[in-house]
Amino acid sequence: SGMSKVVESKLQTTGKIKIDKPQKEGWLEKQSRFLKTWRPRWFVLNGTILYSFKKEKEYVNPTEVIDLTVFTSVKSSEEYTNRKNSFDVYSKNMAYSMVAKTSGEKEDWIRHIGKAIIISRATFQDDYQDDDSD
Repeated sequence: SGMSKVVESKLQTTGKIKIDKPQKEGWLEKQSRFLKTWRPRWFVLNGTILYSFKKEKEYVNPTEVIDLTVFTSVKSSEEYTNRKNSFDVYSKNMAYSMVAKTSGEKEDWIRHIGKAIIISRATFQDDYQDDDSD
């Protein structure tokens, strides 16, 4: 079936990424998946995709492309990472851990990402209309 093709064309992972009015962007530390070291990354929430880049406002060759139609949960993760102001964006079988500079920033990221996840769910089920509220 052509399913995988649809997903691939939607997600651009290399080159210059078109960022159009991002809901939020800023520096976060991200834990690398393999070495488990923490690195600063410029995160950009654009539509239903969360990108990370090496340089501020240089939207080229993202180090991560996190599709919020797949990673449908976000929550505080301080008890797992032992890092203050950390939060996870995760799917059933994978998680990304990030650390914000302040608790206010952390809460703001969680709120914006949570909102984007809800939007992605709505667009994902576009054809599903529930009109029996009277």
